[in-house]
Amino acid sequence: MVNRKPGLPKLHREVPLDEAGIDALSELLVQGLEQVGIDRKDIIRLRLAAEEILGLWRSRGKTDTVCMFHQGTRFGRMFLEITAPGKRIDPNEAASDTDDPLLFTNLLAHAGLSPAYSYQDGVNHLSIYPSRPHRISPVFQLLLAILGAGAMGAALLALSAQARAGAIGVVDPLFSALMGVLQTLAGPMIFLSVCWGIFNIGDIHMLGRIGKVVLLRFLGAIFLLTAVTAVCLVWLFRPESGATSTGTNAAAQIYTMVLGIIPTNIVTPFLEGNSLQIIFMAICVGLVLLVLGDKTSAVRELLEQVNRVVQFMMGVVSRYIPLFVFVSLLSLILSDALSNLGGVMKGLLLGIAACVACPLLYALWASVRLKVSYSLVLRKLLPTYLIALSTASSSAALSINLETCERKLGISGRIVNFAVPLGQVVFKTGASIGFFVLALGLAEFYQVSMPLPWVVTGVLTSGLLAIAAPPVPGGSLTCYTVLLTQLGIPGEAIGLAVAGNVILDFFMTSCGLACLQSELMLSASKLGMLDWEILRTEP
Repeated sequence: MVNRKPGLPKLHREVPLDEAGIDALSELLVQGLEQVGIDRKDIIRLRLAAEEILGLWRSRGKTDTVCMFHQGTRFGRMFLEITAPGKRIDPNEAASDTDDPLLFTNLLAHAGLSPAYSYQDGVNHLSIYPSRPHRISPVFQLLLAILGAGAMGAALLALSAQARAGAIGVVDPLFSALMGVLQTLAGPMIFLSVCWGIFNIGDIHMLGRIGKVVLLRFLGAIFLLTAVTAVCLVWLFRPESGATSTGTNAAAQIYTMVLGIIPTNIVTPFLEGNSLQIIFMAICVGLVLLVLGDKTSAVRELLEQVNRVVQFMMGVVSRYIPLFVFVSLLSLILSDALSNLGGVMKGLLLGIAACVACPLLYALWASVRLKVSYSLVLRKLLPTYLIALSTASSSAALSINLETCERKLGISGRIVNFAVPLGQVVFKTGASIGFFVLALGLAEFYQVSMPLPWVVTGVLTSGLLAIAAPPVPGGSLTCYTVLLTQLGIPGEAIGLAVAGNVILDFFMTSCGLACLQSELMLSASKLGMLDWEILRTEP
C-alpha cells in the first residue's frame, strides 16, 4: 500500500556516479515519488528520464564523480534532487534535436512530471518537484465554486439594498485584486512562453513549417466557423421591414487597430496587459535568439531561469483558481449587468447556443479525424473549458491550458509553447461568432435589413475584429463601435451590445479555448508532432 504523506522526510545520501550508483539513485528517486503518491506510469517515466540524464553525466563527466541525493520540503513544496560537481552538462542541449515531448521541458518540470536541470557554482542539479495529490478533483472544486457563488449571490440579492451595497463593496475590490494578480503574471508568462517556444523550435525552417500550418489553420477556422454560424442562424433574424445599412470607415479603423499591435515602448504592453503587443515583442525576441544561436547563450539562460520562476508563481496562483471563479461569478450576480438585456436577448441566447455548440462540434471533428474516443477528448478539454467559462479570462486558464495540451493531449512542446499563448490572443472563434450573432440581434431590434452583402460584411468584419481586437479593458467597446458602424446599426445600440457582451464574454472565451485545443491536436497530427499514446490515455 502506497504511503501518501503530506510532505517528504529529509534524506541526504552520497552515491558514486557509476552503473551501480545510477541504479541506486533511480531507486531512491522511485521510493521518494511513491511516498507522495505519484502515479505509477509517471514514476516509470521519471525514472527513465533521470537514468538517461545520469548516463549522460557519467559519459561526459569525470570517472570519479560522486553524486548527492537530497529529498525534503522547501517552502511547502516537495523536492527530490540529484547533484553532480563538474563541468556543465545540460541535458536540454543534448536533447535539442529530439521531438520527445516528455523530457527536458519546463512545463512538465513545473508540473512535476519531468526533471528540471540547472547549473550553479560548478554543480549540475537535477530536480523533481512532485505535485501534491488532489484530495478533491479540480473539476469538482470548480463546480463547488460555481454552485457556491450562485447560492450566495441569490441570498445576497434577497437582502436590503444597503446590505447588497456592502457586499458589493467587499466583492468588487477583491475581484479587481485577483484579476490584477492574474494579469500581472499572465503578461510575462505569455512573453516568455512564446519567446522560449520559438527558440526551442530549433531552426528557422522548422519555425516556418510550424508557424505556416498553425497560422493558416487559425485564420481559416475563424472565418469558416463564423460563416457556418451565419448560414445556420441568419434565417432566424428576418425583420419584416428595415433600412438598408451602409458602413463607411470600418476598414480604416480595423487597419489602425492592426497597426496598434506594434508597441510604442517595452513597458506599456505589460502595464496595460496588451497581449497582442506582448506576443509581437516575444516573437521578435525569439526570432533574434533563434538566428543568433549560441551567441546569445547568456540571454537564453537568463530567460530560462526567469521562465521557470514565472511558471512556478503561476502554478501557485492556479491552486486558487476556484476562489477566483467564486468571486468572479458573485461579482457578476451582484452587478446590474443583467437588467438591461431585453433588446438584445434573442441575439444573446442564440450567441450563447452557438458558442456552446461550436467547441462540441470541433471536438467531434477532431476525434473523428484522429480516431480517438469523443468522450475521452471532452473529458480532457473540460477543466480548461470550465475555468474559462466561469471566469471569462483566458489568462486564468493559461496555465491549465498549457499543461492540458502537452500532458493530456500529447501535443509537442514545440507547438504548445508557441501556439497556445498566440492562439489565446489570435484564435478567438468564440469572439467572432459572438460579435456576429449579437449584431444579428441588434439589427433585428433596430429594423436594419440583412441582405447577403450585409451578412458577408458582418462575417468578415467580425472575424477581423476578433483577431485584431485590443485585449485590454474596454477593447470590446472599440470592437462594437466598429462593427455597428460597418453594419449600419444605430450608435445608441452600443449600450445594449456592451451589456450583452458582459454575459456573452464568458461563453466566447470558453468557446475559443476549447476550439483552440481541438485545433492544436489536428495541427500537431498534420505536422507529425502528436504523441498518440498520451492522447489515447485516460486523464
